[in-house]
Amino acid sequence: MFKLHPVKAIGSLLFLTILTACSSTAGTRIGNTVTLCCPGNYANYQSYAIEDAGVPFFMRDYVIMEFDTAFQELGMVRNDGSGDIIVNLNYRHVNLDSEQQDIDPLMRVESMTVELRYIANIDISMRERAGGKIVWEGTISRIHTVQPGEYMHEEGASTAFLATFRDLLSEYPRN
Repeated sequence: MFKLHPVKAIGSLLFLTILTACSSTAGTRIGNTVTLCCPGNYANYQSYAIEDAGVPFFMRDYVIMEFDTAFQELGMVRNDGSGDIIVNLNYRHVNLDSEQQDIDPLMRVESMTVELRYIANIDISMRERAGGKIVWEGTISRIHTVQPGEYMHEEGASTAFLATFRDLLSEYPRN
């Protein structure tokens, strides 16, 4: 019969508790990367417009709202009519299973019986209104695993997007 020392048992239980807590909160983490920075004249940029928000309809409002909050915290003012720079937010996904390349994870049907694994990306591009020169780009991304019968869970997403946009835009040259 195997006997475990009480201190080791408590240590193991503590480790499993911490591991479980970490894995249960990982679902809201969103990665981010700046892909182009700083060829622009940032002192001249005071305002921005959001154009062509190619983000899925069910999440468009809160994604744009959290981007606005993070960008305005840097001193930028949203002016869709005449912003100095134009911001595009565009969604794309990459299926991680080669046999599922034709499946759109946002168009799940109830009869689907496979687990989907994909990377959801939102690419952010900023260009000057005058001339169209691209002056800043970045990407936020998250790996998703969706079980059959699941739908898009949005609770906590707004907070996670705000934290991610703040982190990503910390690389944006301030006015």
